[in-house]
Amino acid sequence: MYYIIPWFLTSLLYIPIFTQLYSLRWQMIDYTHAYFILPVTLWLVWRKRKFLTPDSSSSFLKTILYLLLLILSLLLYLLGWRQDYLFITTFSMIPVCFGLVLFFYGKRTARELLFPILYLLLLIPPPLGILDSITLPMRYGVTFAADIILKIFDIPVVRDGLLLSLGGNEIYMGEPCSGLRSLVTMFALGLVYAYLLPLNLKNKITLIIAIIPLALVGNLIRIVLTCATIYVWGPKIEEGPVHFLTGLVIFIIMIACFINLEKRLEENEPDT
Repeated sequence: MYYIIPWFLTSLLYIPIFTQLYSLRWQMIDYTHAYFILPVTLWLVWRKRKFLTPDSSSSFLKTILYLLLLILSLLLYLLGWRQDYLFITTFSMIPVCFGLVLFFYGKRTARELLFPILYLLLLIPPPLGILDSITLPMRYGVTFAADIILKIFDIPVVRDGLLLSLGGNEIYMGEPCSGLRSLVTMFALGLVYAYLLPLNLKNKITLIIAIIPLALVGNLIRIVLTCATIYVWGPKIEEGPVHFLTGLVIFIIMIACFINLEKRLEENEPDT
């Protein structure tokens, strides 16, 4: 029962961090998928609760190494806290959790909880500079591709950098148009889905890799449909629920394609 105390103290340590993440940071960088990462992680750990039993088989040297990992992880947290660097303080949660699991429950439990703990990486807000370096080329790529597709359908469009001009209407490809949000959201959902599936490792990796083209193509289709809608009916049509519904329908279609791929991979699984 005393094992609950370190976890309780650790929770108190990270409450201010999660308060900041939930109240501001994730919303500021359009990292909305992160809101469900912690609840999903806790559910995954709950599924493995039978492995959460004290381990007394670790050697003295291993116990010291696990304790050292825990101490270094807490120092990493302290560094991020003192420097007011949210990325470091949030990231420190990963080695802190590993250190606690190894120290109290041993290597076997740490192996079983490897995925749930690493899954927490998806809630860490990336530094803004890194985020910009990722989204900017994605925005240029989707603008270039949309320009080509719209011209194929005889829609007059002029591209100037990240700006598309269609029949007197101008559409600027801002950060939400990069497709990063849908990509990371699908990746977060797909990881858990693949983890729970009774597929072999090769098919799981194939399924996870397929998320990238599915999300990027889905975002491109959404951008093209948005541009075509604005060209035909004007920009006011996108001020209502149409923009949201378009994105939702495309996202559901991408999820359906993902599940269909999973079914095909499952059918090709070798019999054991």
